[in-house]
Amino acid sequence: MPHLLLVGVPIGAATLVFLLRRLRAGAVLAVLTVLFLAWLAVQLPPGVVLNLLGRTIELDSLSKVMLALLFGSTALLFVILIFLTAAQPTQRRALTYLRQTGQQGRFFYPAALIILGLFVAASMSRHLGITAILIELAAILMVFVIQTERLESTRASLRFIILVSLAAPLFLLAARDIDDYQLSGTIVTPENLEQIALFVGLGFAIWLAVIPFHSWMTNTAAESVPVTAAFVLIAFPIVAVSTLMHLLADLPWLVDSQYLVGAIIIAGVTTAFAGGVLAAIQRGFSEMLGYAALFNMGCIITVLGLGGPAAVVTVLVGLTVRALALILIAASLSTLNIGSASVGFSWVRGAAYTMPVATVGLIVGGLTLAGAPFTAGFPPFWQAIRPLAEVDIRGTIFLLAGALGTTAGFLRGLRALLKPPAQPVRSNGLNLRFEEPYAILVIIAMLTVITIALGVFPWLVIEPLQLFAGHVAFPIK
Repeated sequence: MPHLLLVGVPIGAATLVFLLRRLRAGAVLAVLTVLFLAWLAVQLPPGVVLNLLGRTIELDSLSKVMLALLFGSTALLFVILIFLTAAQPTQRRALTYLRQTGQQGRFFYPAALIILGLFVAASMSRHLGITAILIELAAILMVFVIQTERLESTRASLRFIILVSLAAPLFLLAARDIDDYQLSGTIVTPENLEQIALFVGLGFAIWLAVIPFHSWMTNTAAESVPVTAAFVLIAFPIVAVSTLMHLLADLPWLVDSQYLVGAIIIAGVTTAFAGGVLAAIQRGFSEMLGYAALFNMGCIITVLGLGGPAAVVTVLVGLTVRALALILIAASLSTLNIGSASVGFSWVRGAAYTMPVATVGLIVGGLTLAGAPFTAGFPPFWQAIRPLAEVDIRGTIFLLAGALGTTAGFLRGLRALLKPPAQPVRSNGLNLRFEEPYAILVIIAMLTVITIALGVFPWLVIEPLQLFAGHVAFPIK
């Protein structure tokens, strides 16, 4: 069946990409593969693919748009990595950084393709236990993507695999109880409903980096290469949110739980508030990226908990904008890393004068995650605070405080970028006078324009996604 190509093609292509990993052809093949998969995900008709051991394998409208977003984002990250490794810098530090990035990319391309294949299989599965196992397998490979060839610290990869692995048994326990009631045809008792809701809620709290399970997201952003960090921060939440929405749509009786819906709202607001406040006090862009992504994830979770007729399209818009902003930040941070030993505020002083395009892209991407007006992040953020104000004004205040904190953090970073450098050449031989790679500049400029355009004309992204959202029966009203 053609639908199974979405699983088989990336896993099969990963072998060829790995064999060609030392050649540019391997990277090009990886880009062409994910572009083909993005096109195929949009073109394939929705419906049940097959029945496997009594379980349906299905590609529905929600999975189509989620997978297209996943493939498109990965393709763009691959392109950025190719252009980074093709740059020809004159500074020794930049040459060393780009050489290390190229070595990391040799493993990133094939590993990402296998991860995508597993994510596709998880998205099409309609059994929570099977989905959890497939995502756990993908998470094991993601550990190597996060760690790459760094030897100085394993904190990010270790926390990621530990936390994600803790969620798997919770989902398996929930799947066992769900199967018992579905196979027996009996009605779920209130006590067992709360037990299932507890397992499901805790599992998704870990997957979605809800406070206090957030360290896998923030440490990945702080320690991994910007491109690979963006891949993890984009791909894993997309699959996790898709799985949660499918679960609620397939089992609408879950929302009858006394605590589940309220817990989702509280978890979203708390995560957004904590992420925003902590983003405001960071001392580097990599660390701030993690907390800004955490704030944005909290807003998306809040929208899910509030529900309503516009919840599905708002979540889809939010995930699309999130991917756009993270790719823009990854490209900008990669450019900064070419000429700086670190992207801490004390290291990038004066970089705005030598890297103006990267500076603009970085700040616009950060403000987009913060939901600032005139950026693509504002429409989904507005759709989060407007209905929340009708439920509890205190939650709106916390979300606004988180947005202000995230904005303040990136404005602090902009202040550091605009400060004159302490000296033209630092003691370690780092020279801030260099040219930005032109190919990366074009990508940053295009993404910046798109981000601002979607903020001014949000219907450009809302209307296409409404075609998919209309087919999803979301039970939280």
